[in-house]
Amino acid sequence: MAFTFKFPDMGEGIAEGEIVDWLVAEGDEVEEGDSVAEVQNDKSVEELAAPVSGKIQSIEVDAGTLVTVGDNIMVIDDGSEGGEEEPASDTTPDEEDPVEEVSEETATEAPSETESTGVVATSDPNKMVLAMPSVRQYAREKDVDISLVTPTGKSGRVVKEDIDNYVENGGAEAVSTEETATQPAVSGQTVGGVEVTPYKSGREDEETREPLTMTRRAIAKAMVKSATVVPSFALFDEVVVDELWAHRKKFKDVAAEQDTKLTFLPYIVKAVVAMMKEFPVFNASLDDTTDEIVYKHYYNIGIATDTDNGLYVPVIQDANTKPMFDIADEIIELSGKAHENKLSGKDMADGSISISNIGSVGGAHFTPIINHPESAIVGVGIISDKAVVNSEGEIVVSKVLDLSLVVDHRIIDGAVAQQAMNYLKQLLSDPELLLMKG
Repeated sequence: MAFTFKFPDMGEGIAEGEIVDWLVAEGDEVEEGDSVAEVQNDKSVEELAAPVSGKIQSIEVDAGTLVTVGDNIMVIDDGSEGGEEEPASDTTPDEEDPVEEVSEETATEAPSETESTGVVATSDPNKMVLAMPSVRQYAREKDVDISLVTPTGKSGRVVKEDIDNYVENGGAEAVSTEETATQPAVSGQTVGGVEVTPYKSGREDEETREPLTMTRRAIAKAMVKSATVVPSFALFDEVVVDELWAHRKKFKDVAAEQDTKLTFLPYIVKAVVAMMKEFPVFNASLDDTTDEIVYKHYYNIGIATDTDNGLYVPVIQDANTKPMFDIADEIIELSGKAHENKLSGKDMADGSISISNIGSVGGAHFTPIINHPESAIVGVGIISDKAVVNSEGEIVVSKVLDLSLVVDHRIIDGAVAQQAMNYLKQLLSDPELLLMKG
C-alpha cells in the first residue's frame, strides 16, 4: 500500500524545516533508514531517513520548500496489502519493523487506557511521532504518553532510551520541549518582550522584501535571547605577541609537512582552555529555571564561523585533550563543513565558551554577543605593528594582538573577568608557558 511520509518532529522544539536537497528520486527503491533528504533545521543540516522500505511513488514538495511537522513530503509504496494510506500496525514487536506515525485518525481509534490492551492515550493526537512498534510497546509498558517524549534518535525517532529518560525525569523535560515548540522564533508581535510594529516607509515601490532563511531566523532568535536574558559587560585589552609570532613561524612549515594549516587560532584555543581551568566560572552556565550555576567538567570551544549562509558556531569537543596540530586540523574541517552547510546539530552542541575572530577581516576591538547559555565569549582582533615601551624603557615596534572579552555579569564579576583577561594575555605573550599550561 502507499505509505504517506509526513515531516516528523525532529526534536529540540523544532516545528519546521527546509528541504535543502532530495537524495532520492521518484521510482527509486529505498530501505528503511536510508537517507532520503537533507533538512535545514535552525542552524544545522540533518539527514531525513526513510521510515519504511519500498519504492518512491511521489515526492510531494520541491527542494527549497519550508515544511512544518505533519506536512506530506513523500509517498512510498511499501508493497504491503491494503489500500489505506495509513502507517503500519503498531502491534508488531519486531525491532526492524517500519517506523510508525501517530495521527489523529489512529489516535481516535485507539482503545481507552482502561481497556485490557494497555494503550496510553496521547495528549496531542495531531502530533506526528516516529518510533518503532517495539518502542511504542515499551512506552505502553511504562505507561508513557509517547507524544510527550523528546526524540533523540536518527531523523527525530523516539528510541527506548528516550522513554527511560522521560520516566527518570518525571516527564518535565519533554513537557518543557513541547511548550518551546509552540513558540515561534520571532512572534511578529513582540521581540524580546518588546512590542513591535510592521516596518513601513513612504517609498515601498523602491523596496523589496525577502523572507529570513532558517539560519538567519535562528541567528536572530539567539541574538535577541542573549541580549534580553544576559546582562553583559565587555573588556578590551591588547597583548604583545612577538614570541607567539615567532613560534608560529617556526612550526608553520613543520605543520605543513603533515598537511596541517597552523594559524594563531589553535594557540588561542589552548589559551582559553587554560584560562577556564584557572577560572572555572568561565566554563559554566546559569540555569535560569533553578538559579544554579552549572560547572562543566569538559572543555568544548566554539569557533564562530562566517559563511555565505550566515554565522555558525561549530564546537571543538574536549579541546583540552587534543594537541595543537589536531586542533588546527579540526578547525579547518569544521569550517569546511560550515561553508558547505553540512554541520550537524552534534557539531554545534555542548559548547563551554566561544571564540569570535574578527581579526581575520581586519577588525580590532568589538563586543561579540555571548552564545547563550555560555557565560562568556572571547573576541580576537587583528595582529598589527604598534609602538610599545619594552621592559628597558625603549620604544620599539612589536606585534600586538587586540583582545575583547564579553561576560555574563550575573555570574562573573568585573575583577574576576579582568584577572582572567590578564591570565589570557600572559599565556599568549609566552607560547612556551602556554604549551605547559594548555
